[in-house]
Amino acid sequence: MSKARTAARLGLGALFIGASIIQRKNQEMFQALVPEQLADYREIMQPAAQAALAGLGLSFLVPKLIPIARWGAGGFLTATLIPAIGQVAAPEQTDKLGLPRSLVIARIPVQVLVIGATWYATSPED
Repeated sequence: MSKARTAARLGLGALFIGASIIQRKNQEMFQALVPEQLADYREIMQPAAQAALAGLGLSFLVPKLIPIARWGAGGFLTATLIPAIGQVAAPEQTDKLGLPRSLVIARIPVQVLVIGATWYATSPED
């Protein structure tokens, strides 16, 4: 792996592990962000998401697990883009939490960039 890809993987690993910690520290807020269609599963989904984020973060740091980082993180980020777009289209849920609309909107391009960084950092060397 090139130095740039290694640095990107280290950064992404830290990002995902950090996201897991942030979600743990702010569990009630993140449970409130679960889409209404899945409201009955909020208490199960949030700990599962925290564990997934931590596991994905670790997978960026272990060379043998890079394929898991690539497909797992890419899939997780892509799947959560849909609710993020929904929160922009119908901001009532995030407004109740006091989240600035600019932050809610900014999440989408940032998430797309993280998907691209994940793909770059975990792609096989030519």
